[in-house]
Amino acid sequence: MSSFRKLTLVALLLLVALPFSTLLVDAGQVALNNNRGDSSTVWFITGEQTLVMNGFDLTPLNLQLPAVIDKVSIAVDTAVQGVATEIVVYEDGNGGSPRDAKLVGQAQATITQGGVFTYTFPTPVTVTQPVVWVGFYLPVNFRFLADNQGSSVLTYWAWSPGTRFDVANLSSAVVLGPSNGTAPVNLDIKGIARITAEITGGITLTTSPGAPTAIVPTFAGTPAFNVTQFPASGSERLSVLKVYAPACETLFWDSEDVGITFRGSIEPRCTAIWVGYAPSSPLGYVRRQLYYDVTFYNASGNPISETLAAAVTHCVKPNPEDINSAVIGLAVGSPRTFKILPTLRIGDLVCAEVNQSGGISYFVPGSATVTPTFTPVPR
Repeated sequence: MSSFRKLTLVALLLLVALPFSTLLVDAGQVALNNNRGDSSTVWFITGEQTLVMNGFDLTPLNLQLPAVIDKVSIAVDTAVQGVATEIVVYEDGNGGSPRDAKLVGQAQATITQGGVFTYTFPTPVTVTQPVVWVGFYLPVNFRFLADNQGSSVLTYWAWSPGTRFDVANLSSAVVLGPSNGTAPVNLDIKGIARITAEITGGITLTTSPGAPTAIVPTFAGTPAFNVTQFPASGSERLSVLKVYAPACETLFWDSEDVGITFRGSIEPRCTAIWVGYAPSSPLGYVRRQLYYDVTFYNASGNPISETLAAAVTHCVKPNPEDINSAVIGLAVGSPRTFKILPTLRIGDLVCAEVNQSGGISYFVPGSATVTPTFTPVPR
């Protein structure tokens, strides 16, 4: 095996679903992401088709089960033209090795170029167990990115020399193990594959006579696979908003979130970025207007890279023709990718809760061609 080739679930990065301030309602959407750093290394597949997957513990997230996964992503360095990649989702009732995990979602897609490739399931995948595994069964010569930080036991490899194994039965793989250098894989990627997913908890399964099981959301807010715009209640106070003038003239932030919630211990700053640097639009959306980079700084003047303890409301003034459908997107990660945020419409503004530094634009529903893009990251 190549040293550039090929996770016992002992520690998982805790992701906290932060409550919205009074300006917005909670949408119940969570990103599953074990990555911690911005620098990456490139790993590639040799020998035979290989499954690479990340494990996620849902227990610390306090998600109500059943839950649904609608999107999965992988950071691609080099794709293999004309060869389909198999996308798989497993649920696992006992954690540890995924050898006995149950396949609950499966699809195929052709990845054509570098960048963050995101697949949206036509029907979101239902999970009922506390641990899930999200993976990509990659073709030979495919190259993907791995985060340089964090425990390598969060990423598992699976393959059978010279042949293909049955993805519906992980125990059929001749080699199945973590990427931390231990047997049977014996390769240490010294980090975590950049494989992520989006999940929404609190759903009810209903069955009509003679029809397959349907997914019906039962929680307050909007499911991850249908993020949309909400009308304002009429009680919101716009006087607390301050514009990022002169650099970001259509973007506003809530001064009370900063002054009262954080007691002035953070400072948000904004820079207008050339739109050519903006990541691709999410599936089903078209980006409008400018691309803004917002960074939060602590009292010492240093940028805050981690998630904030509470969100800071941000509002965008969209073009008048877009006001009834505009939603805000936040681009985070490395490479950055946009995530559509639950959005509240207040007069001629649309507003969302922002809990980390990142790129901000607004979007409208549309059918623009969505292709992965490659943003170079430090090696």
